[in-house]
Amino acid sequence: MEIMLVVAIIAVIAGGVIIKMSGALDVAKIQRAEQDIANIYSALKLYEARNNQMPDQGQALEALVNPPSTGTAPPNWVRLMDSLPVDPWGTPYQYRNPGKRDPSGVDVFSFGPDRKESGDDIYRRVQ
Repeated sequence: MEIMLVVAIIAVIAGGVIIKMSGALDVAKIQRAEQDIANIYSALKLYEARNNQMPDQGQALEALVNPPSTGTAPPNWVRLMDSLPVDPWGTPYQYRNPGKRDPSGVDVFSFGPDRKESGDDIYRRVQ
């Protein structure tokens, strides 16, 4: 009987630790997405400074890695990122020009844990 009680107590403690670790992992993923978005934001601001405009919606974030495949590249185009990161949930970061949250800027965001546009998205608006 006492052994069963000890096993039950250990199981409860282990369950609590696993739940806490799972929450910490979620926070770490969100923080990584926020850092990736900040890095993309910096590259976009540099793109804008060099080209007097943000990438259009057609090329989106790809403009940071490759020149346009159609039309002409901006005269001051340079590769600003070696590759585009994917978010911690395996989904490409999103770009919207003009922005949905503020049409005077562009949106850079992750769909977040649910991998679709919804309330858990991680945003940074670029002006």
